[in-house]
Amino acid sequence: MRSEKNTKIDQDTKMAWEKNWEEKGLPEIMEIFDYPRVSEQMEIFLKYLPRDKRILEGGCGLGPYLIKLKSLGYNIIGIDYNLAPLKEINKYDSSNILFCANVENLPFPDNYFGAYLSLGVIEHFTAGPVKAVKEAFRVLEKNGIFLVKIPRTSIFERISYPLTFLKKNKTIRKFFGKEEKFSYWEQHFDITEISGILKQSGFDILDIIPMDQEHALIAYSSMFRDKLSYDGANKLGIKLAVFCKNFLPWATASDMILICKKK
Repeated sequence: MRSEKNTKIDQDTKMAWEKNWEEKGLPEIMEIFDYPRVSEQMEIFLKYLPRDKRILEGGCGLGPYLIKLKSLGYNIIGIDYNLAPLKEINKYDSSNILFCANVENLPFPDNYFGAYLSLGVIEHFTAGPVKAVKEAFRVLEKNGIFLVKIPRTSIFERISYPLTFLKKNKTIRKFFGKEEKFSYWEQHFDITEISGILKQSGFDILDIIPMDQEHALIAYSSMFRDKLSYDGANKLGIKLAVFCKNFLPWATASDMILICKKK
């Protein structure tokens, strides 16, 4: 695991996220709740998130989960370190409670939230996830729930890695006259590694679930993508994802969700 901070890489990652949110529209993104893989995630969230306590989504971006959960009656607050997506959320629904802040330095008192939702965030810091995880622990009340979704390397990503590397390589892009592309920097953790970080920070791990076989297929090949959707799989992709989930759940998962509780 990387644990040495690189300010330049962190800034490039922030810029990549800012660029990403500029290119997306919230009404379009909200269609994700029709996708099988997102429905599966929502079942997990609804099972563990308390309805009678404050919830934080750290690194909410354009906030589709924030908006959806709020519409279901949850008392949820969103933060992101980019201001632009928060403005877009307010345009969509001005009743949301939002803060522009970094998950490594949260503007909330100790023991303030009953649950914390972190979806693809803590893997993007070059200094490692420890600071963000400890901040989550600090703002959660005793027995508070910490739901953490992080990426993992699926078999499909391993197969396609050489081509992906070439597409992102700055020298190669310059040679072919393509502009430099800011990419999200991220690191992947194995179960032992991330479990150790969470436990050392004071969390009990209730469950770990392999997720997003459907998304792994979409990322691997456009033949599995529904080109009329924002980010959905076609019928072939959905059927193959069901097979993968039933018979090769971990090998084909592009993400995992860790369900944790503050001791």
